[in-house]
Amino acid sequence: MSTCDAPMRVPILGVTQPQPLAWAVQVRNAPVLNLHAPPAGDVLDSYVAVCAAEHMPEFAVWMASWHGPGVSAPRADELPAGAVVAVGRVAAVSLYPDADRQSRWYSGPAGLWLEDVVALPEPVACHPGPADTLWELPAPVLARVRLGFGAVAQADKARWDSYEARAARSGGREPATLRERVLRKCACRRAMTPCRTCRTWRCTAPGCPPHACAAWVSP
Repeated sequence: MSTCDAPMRVPILGVTQPQPLAWAVQVRNAPVLNLHAPPAGDVLDSYVAVCAAEHMPEFAVWMASWHGPGVSAPRADELPAGAVVAVGRVAAVSLYPDADRQSRWYSGPAGLWLEDVVALPEPVACHPGPADTLWELPAPVLARVRLGFGAVAQADKARWDSYEARAARSGGREPATLRERVLRKCACRRAMTPCRTCRTWRCTAPGCPPHACAAWVSP
């Protein structure tokens, strides 16, 4: 499911991650959220709001090390804490070490593998919930998270619509109407006509190269 197709009324649960791990999820470096215990129910295809907790320097050191993912995070004073920074869809749940997916970001015991992660336009202030499980967002926070998530989804949809419209105009995809399927145009924008002999399309504009086939070649 793409971001622009994401339903806006699906459940969104909170999940706490210390900085800079929350930042790594926000920028799509970390594909997984590590929890102390698996979720109580089925959370596949539901959404989680990543709430950034206090900065923990040991995680920043591990992230930049050779045995970590090798990612340098921003400084602590550049990262928000006590705020929801991103929303993602749960694509898989795994228990360490029995996991189909592998990543240096995955340490378990439980892992929520995310897809369609969206960074919110602005962090939404929120007191972090328990770090070992999923938790319910307060109603005012959930409303603001949905609003920010919806704004990003709408902007994403508008970009794709604009891209597809430009692709259609430039011949990047099949014409949509019967008239457009039948009508072929030359680079000069004049309608082309099929040659009855070679069955290729030819342009009759004076400025275009003349059509050549067996019927047009003199002996």
